[in-house]
Amino acid sequence: MAEERYIIAHDVGTGGSKAALCDLNGNITASRFRTYGTDYPREHWAEQDPDGWWAAITATTREVMEETGTSPEKVAGVVFSTQMIGVLPVDRQGMPLRPAIIWLDARASEQADRIVRRLTKTLLLAVAGGLPTGKDVIPKLMWLRQHEPGVYEETYKILEVNSYLVNRSCGEFVYDYSAASGTGMFNFKKKDWDQFLFKLFRLDPGKMPRVAPSSEKVGELKVGPAEEMGLVPGTAVFCGTGDVPSATVGSGALLDGQGHVYIGSSGWIAVTMPKALNDGRKGIVSIASADPTKFLLLAEMESAGACFRWFAENLAPKEIMGDASPDLYDELNRIAAESEPGSNGLIFCPWMYGERSPIPDHTVRGGFINLSLDHHRGDVARSVFEGVALHGRWMLEGVRNLGFNDVVLRAIGGGAKSDLWLQTYADALGVVIERVEEPQESGARGAALIAALGLGAHSSFTSLRDAVKVSGSFSPRPDYRAVYDERFETFKESYASLRKLYARVNAG
Repeated sequence: MAEERYIIAHDVGTGGSKAALCDLNGNITASRFRTYGTDYPREHWAEQDPDGWWAAITATTREVMEETGTSPEKVAGVVFSTQMIGVLPVDRQGMPLRPAIIWLDARASEQADRIVRRLTKTLLLAVAGGLPTGKDVIPKLMWLRQHEPGVYEETYKILEVNSYLVNRSCGEFVYDYSAASGTGMFNFKKKDWDQFLFKLFRLDPGKMPRVAPSSEKVGELKVGPAEEMGLVPGTAVFCGTGDVPSATVGSGALLDGQGHVYIGSSGWIAVTMPKALNDGRKGIVSIASADPTKFLLLAEMESAGACFRWFAENLAPKEIMGDASPDLYDELNRIAAESEPGSNGLIFCPWMYGERSPIPDHTVRGGFINLSLDHHRGDVARSVFEGVALHGRWMLEGVRNLGFNDVVLRAIGGGAKSDLWLQTYADALGVVIERVEEPQESGARGAALIAALGLGAHSSFTSLRDAVKVSGSFSPRPDYRAVYDERFETFKESYASLRKLYARVNAG
């Protein structure tokens, strides 16, 4: 009988971190979740305390180990899947010099505009594949150099969430290919930092760590971190990757032309591709896949499940909210089902904290269009589901323009547990939606499979598809095609009509 070996996979998101104890086939024995906060010290700013990440990681690791009674000697590796495009300057010891500037932060809009004025849109689209926004890494680094020059000068390395956690675990400074590509300064062909782009943006390449494949063992757990986690010093630490690449593995959509939709706090559509493609004007980009031979065509929306949570916490009837029981979201699904598809003409715009694609716009905000006294709670609840799905259709439209032709999307993330939401996606997008088993665990499962590949338990990234199972399928219903076609056009028109208003109201 083969010896039991396990992976501790951490799915480190915006609202909290999950630890999952997985076998080498990605089967999850136990998982635990801990929350941490996000600070918004100024308008358009969003920061997190790295100690909050670490506290959640160590606590949840101990919890899954204690719950299962697993011997620490049986844990063969630790790996992280994390939120991307953050900026965290650290010193030579890996100590943060300031709070982490996370992906949601849009403080660097002035720097992004300056880049466009200096280099022109044509040049940027040619060399960088897109136009920068205030949420991107390059403008944030320029902001740091301009507004916190002391911190910038003292910085030994610029890390992001995954690279910080790897460093704190084993002492190595390293980015995986995907995280590096997310900075906009990665050379896909050379699999290394692009020296020309650093020169173009007047940034110091010496402040960036080395890069490595996601499945590479980059170090071993140091004594201190091992004691905090309840693991054995010397346990392998793998490079890991960002949330989008690990979720891709966890979705099983690993062959060229296969795509998945993620419904978590944010949302995205990602398609595995053999080459990098971009539509920079629409914020649709390519990043390196966890598989170093592939790329991910990515369209991302800033608020998906976050809209649902906002509705639950602010607009749901108080008698339903109660103590925020585990059945809360089941109840809200039931309320939304009181309304028919189309929400009685009510449209929800899910742009609650700006948007990335296909409308790169940090000033746009959410709202209800056509709200009247005729609408009831079911209409309002369903419109939130539909608004997120309609924006998903807008992203899909952009992705299709770049060559995605499949009629099936795998669905992952916590929102994918909702039958109503997945049926709404199928109807609104006009594609078959396949829900994977335990969709909320896809990030952790994907990270665990990446580490298992690094341990030699699998032959290739393509072979990891066999570890992912589909638990349900939702087909578009012809009876509602006309409804969603009409709603979609109105949805897009609402942005065109309101964008200048939002730009004026939210300028700064």
